[in-house]
Amino acid sequence: MNIKVLISSLLLILFAAELQAFDDVIYIAGSKHSITKQAFSRSGSVYTARIPVSGDHGQQLIFDIDARITGHGALDPGFECHKLYPQPGGYFLIGAGNPPDCTYTTVNPSDQFRFIVEMNAYCSNIAIGTDMDNRNALLTAQQVTAIKNSVDSYGFIVGNPYNTYRSLNLLVDNTLVTQGDCRELTLEIKGLEQTQIGTIDMDILIGEVF
Repeated sequence: MNIKVLISSLLLILFAAELQAFDDVIYIAGSKHSITKQAFSRSGSVYTARIPVSGDHGQQLIFDIDARITGHGALDPGFECHKLYPQPGGYFLIGAGNPPDCTYTTVNPSDQFRFIVEMNAYCSNIAIGTDMDNRNALLTAQQVTAIKNSVDSYGFIVGNPYNTYRSLNLLVDNTLVTQGDCRELTLEIKGLEQTQIGTIDMDILIGEVF
């Protein structure tokens, strides 16, 4: 009886594995394939997913890859610490100081926030397409003041005067012939300039022209 239960359990496991393998294949002219960040492996700031493709017989293929990316961008407040160094004759030399030992501070609001993501798609080393977008922004006068006051008082930024969370959508939409060589789809998501990727939600559809 126990042997029968064990065999039944093994069969169920094998069946589930077959279903999983089936789900992990993109069939050309099949249904939409959806994946999340869990399907990607990470190397530094690059996330890569590889998915088998079935059904390329040399026909014209339509690639539609839509991704929504969320995460946190990099904040560069442009803060500078200036110090007056006494010189002979009653003069002062203006140089760089170390917070909080600053005679005065400045905050440059230009190009301070960056959230940049790039997506690349290949099929068996054949380039399918690329897309890149950003949510870069300048700081407002109020945010610059908050950062400056924080550094003047504590020598560093206290709290979170700027919300670094962002989201964006990327799209690779292309039609081409891969000569029957499209066997594995490779997808790369890159967080550029210190962008931290939080979530990846991607829909993939490979169709064919009739």
